[in-house]
Amino acid sequence: ESLREKTEFIQLNQAITRAANEAESVEDAMQIALDQVCAHTGWPVGHVYLFDEMLGDLAPTKTWHLANAEEFKTFRRITEATRFASGIGLPGRVLASGQPAWIMDVTKDPNFPRAQQAMEIGVRAGAAFPVLVGRQVAAVLEFFSDKSVEPYEPLMEVIAQIGTQLGRVIERTRAETQLLAAKEQAEAATQAKSRFLANMSHELRTPLNAVIGITEMLIEDAEELGQDDSIEPLQRIFRAGKHLLHLINEILDLSKIEAGKMEFHIEEFDLPSLMRDVTTTVEPLAEKNGNLLTVACPEDLGAVRADQTRLRQIVLNLLSNGCKFTKDGKVSLDVTTETSGSAEQVVIAVSDTGIGLSQEQVGKLFEDFSQADSSTTRRFGGTGLGLAISRRLARMMGGDIEVESALGEGSTFTLRLPRIASMESDDHEVTAPAPDRSVARNANRENFRVLVVDDDKTARELMRVMLAKEGYDVVTATDGEAGLELARRLRPSLITLDVIMPGLDGWDFLKEIKADDALADIPVIMVTMLDQPDRGFTLGASEYLTKPIDRDRLKQMLRKYHVADRVRHVLVVEDDEATRRLLRSIFVSNGWEVCEAENGNVAIERLTGPRPDLIMLDLLMPEMDGFEFLERLREFPDFESVPVVVLTAADLTREDHLRLNSSVEQIIQKSGLSRKDLLNKIGELISQHADDSPDTGARP
Repeated sequence: ESLREKTEFIQLNQAITRAANEAESVEDAMQIALDQVCAHTGWPVGHVYLFDEMLGDLAPTKTWHLANAEEFKTFRRITEATRFASGIGLPGRVLASGQPAWIMDVTKDPNFPRAQQAMEIGVRAGAAFPVLVGRQVAAVLEFFSDKSVEPYEPLMEVIAQIGTQLGRVIERTRAETQLLAAKEQAEAATQAKSRFLANMSHELRTPLNAVIGITEMLIEDAEELGQDDSIEPLQRIFRAGKHLLHLINEILDLSKIEAGKMEFHIEEFDLPSLMRDVTTTVEPLAEKNGNLLTVACPEDLGAVRADQTRLRQIVLNLLSNGCKFTKDGKVSLDVTTETSGSAEQVVIAVSDTGIGLSQEQVGKLFEDFSQADSSTTRRFGGTGLGLAISRRLARMMGGDIEVESALGEGSTFTLRLPRIASMESDDHEVTAPAPDRSVARNANRENFRVLVVDDDKTARELMRVMLAKEGYDVVTATDGEAGLELARRLRPSLITLDVIMPGLDGWDFLKEIKADDALADIPVIMVTMLDQPDRGFTLGASEYLTKPIDRDRLKQMLRKYHVADRVRHVLVVEDDEATRRLLRSIFVSNGWEVCEAENGNVAIERLTGPRPDLIMLDLLMPEMDGFEFLERLREFPDFESVPVVVLTAADLTREDHLRLNSSVEQIIQKSGLSRKDLLNKIGELISQHADDSPDTGARP
């Protein structure tokens, strides 16, 4: 009998422990314990008290086991209205001692405040057990029997063990709660930090935008007036402003990476073009230190798919460091590709013959705010964040940066990046590039009018002067409401838009513009302190610039959307009359003059007329097909830069694609042709070639 009873107690303990560990809450675990113990013992009443840390006593709960709820409702009501201090009543004794307590007959116990109610409902024996977290009583389990029962040690031991298991459940739950609270606190701190940095970014960049912009204008004025004595000090101010901007951007970049808020805009772009752009930027620094800058980047490297801005930032940082830490030496940029497994990688190596690094210095080079040593900071300046940020950005795009260096001999930093970037985790935000909305609009417009919407007077005036110098017709608005009214009245060619404005802010302004059919196709360039391009693109912005404004980049964007004030010509080479009619209607409605040819022979004859800005070419035609036309087109050197878009209904083979690659800009399948798609393709091509197209004229 003793063995069977012992086995039952073990099974009871195991069942409660297992169920309690699987319970979703402490209350559920307590309920399971009450039900199981009462089922095993036949006790009709079970209840739980929780220790109140604020008041230092036991508080009743709503957790009960009642064999007959109606019979025990008065006892329950009295119990739930009673709190027990240490040493008072049955649960108070457990709180005082931390040990189980057993009363054979509660109706005769002088330290049982509910004796009268117990007598009325026939309750006799009472037992209570501590639930311990460490040595602290966290709860008390209270049970009652309708019989006078003597304490039974084996049962008391089992229930005490159950109390210990429940204590572990409470301890684990508390730890989880504390962890969640700490996590929420950390997230709140991160959000507060992000808000602070965003506000500081705005507060710092607003005056900095004025300093850089006005100084740049003064330099231009001084150069035009021949005031040579003023140029050099103004350039010092300009360089100091740009340097301060660089430091601010590095600190903000690091904070965004740490907060998981770094945004990536994955797009396809030409790698050699980007390398040319970066080396052009860094050439003045190389010349300043008397360095020879060499570049080896084959033009046939082609396109990569990554975040162009971030890749530019990484390479520019590596090249700038090479030029900064080298004097009267050599800095080299070598770009190649290699295969790693089945994936192709781009390898960008920056080498210099500068001061070099020791192995100890290399070991801490990529740490935040770390430079080779304190003398480096004093001599060369900087935050020590550039390389740390560059490596993190590289790794986020699936690549990495390695370094080889010898003290006094120079260094080589090697960036490896997948040709198609693979984002390593979800700790940062990835957005697709914005659709290019650069459709050729109103090519016959007498003036290219730009509407500048910005509440900051200095920023507004800087933008007005800058655009006016470039020959644009500029209209300004001091807030979103005024800008919206001007946009509806004037229908400008392009809008530059600030975000942080009173009343109607930039985001709401953009929503209003894109919801208006008459204004939706106007390109909008966001010009703001906020670094939230993904939000702008999602709402329909065409481009995104962060203040202080990079004038060269702004000019490039404006050229992209500014179609020259002359009639554009397209040559449509297509044997299908219905397709020719469709193309003609699209081009004519957008201000183009259209010349048609039903086959390649006729198209060759048409080349003696006005030089086209674009050729739309079918491949499968009678007499002379598109392939032969392209070969004949090579005989006309003046037409080499004219973009050719192939329109075809045929399924092209790999060999066909290879034949066309060197001769055409784009291939459009007729089966997927729509007016919108075609206009978008044309807009992209004309944007790319707008600056290259000479004036039209007859060809002999």
